[in-house]
Amino acid sequence: MNLFEPRTFSTDWEIMVLDKLQRTVGEEKLMAFASLLSHELKLPVTVDWNTLECAMGINTSFAQLGERLETVTRRAAQLLGEWDLTLYRTGAHPLERMFNANHIHIGTLRDESQAITLETALLPYTAAFAALAANSALSGGRRGEWKSYRVAHNANGCAIPVAPRAPQFSQSVFGFDGGTKMQGAPTFEMRIGDAATSHGFLAEFATFVAAFVHHLGTQAPREISPTDYQNALINRWSAAKHGLQAGFRTRDGQIAVTELISQMLDECQTSLQTLGAKREDFKLIEAMLQKRVTQADWTNEIAGRYPDAWVFVSAHSKVARDGVVFEEWLQNAPMLETFPAPDDEEILQIHLNAIGEGTHFYRSREVMHLPPPMADEIIEKLIVQGHLRRDESPRRGVTLSRIQP
Repeated sequence: MNLFEPRTFSTDWEIMVLDKLQRTVGEEKLMAFASLLSHELKLPVTVDWNTLECAMGINTSFAQLGERLETVTRRAAQLLGEWDLTLYRTGAHPLERMFNANHIHIGTLRDESQAITLETALLPYTAAFAALAANSALSGGRRGEWKSYRVAHNANGCAIPVAPRAPQFSQSVFGFDGGTKMQGAPTFEMRIGDAATSHGFLAEFATFVAAFVHHLGTQAPREISPTDYQNALINRWSAAKHGLQAGFRTRDGQIAVTELISQMLDECQTSLQTLGAKREDFKLIEAMLQKRVTQADWTNEIAGRYPDAWVFVSAHSKVARDGVVFEEWLQNAPMLETFPAPDDEEILQIHLNAIGEGTHFYRSREVMHLPPPMADEIIEKLIVQGHLRRDESPRRGVTLSRIQP
């Protein structure tokens, strides 16, 4: 079995552009820059949601992708600098409602039906990619709750949890964390990763994602149970919350996400070699795993020095514009500890914390995106324990209110 032939991959790097007042530049102005970059570099650079979407074309090796990432961002920074504009490489704007991603396209995909089963097989691993790429620690004036506000809030509907599908009962679905995308280029698209700050990290991350997906494409379909699916969704929450400090739930207990990623890197060695890479080439990922730190941890350190959000944006965008400062910080970054995976009692408390007075019951679905039977079971337990009250009305339907002790 080989679902991908030939082995190709790419990434769309969404990068905001800021004016002198740290405001994002709109699509109309960005179109001219995108057109010039696309013509000059012979790559499909375009715009999307007030960002430059730097698509890297079809790649067959780690080295090729790395060179393109550096070339595109260096030239874009030079061009924009002539107009007093700045590239802002990160996963979210700290004040504006902007989420940016690195969509990884893995090809070349020929069989859509088999690829749909791959969506399910990837579920135990997808959250690990989110943890590794976490880079949106500030969003909409908020800071401190998540290392990836983008994943926690589904990127405004553009990165949503995968629902297991059977090929015979499926339609094309936009926005899955990872899924088939046969319109246009025939690829499997991983959407869950936050936009990177470092082009070096992105080259490693995209190659790793592609190699692991290529590897699973050579395996017999892996089925998951309802408990496996529940764990995958809880792990997604943990990845957004803790990044590489997350502990993940498994069938047999729990595992640190850093240990899981290490196992994944070992498992896809043959596929890495096909892309001209080996695990030892991923020096940034290895250092991040060892210290359990992400780009979000670096961002939080800077934010601690600049409590005013606009001042932070100015400082953050300036230090990030060369694309290597994260790598320099990583050398002396602190060693962080792993958080245990949430147990059943903590999961109850997390859901309870999301309920106030007259909260629509569907908010309980959105906490961890658990399927209805699992989410309903949690709410029933909280009601039986005397923590919640359920009310119904023709206008609002079912609402929940927290009972104060």
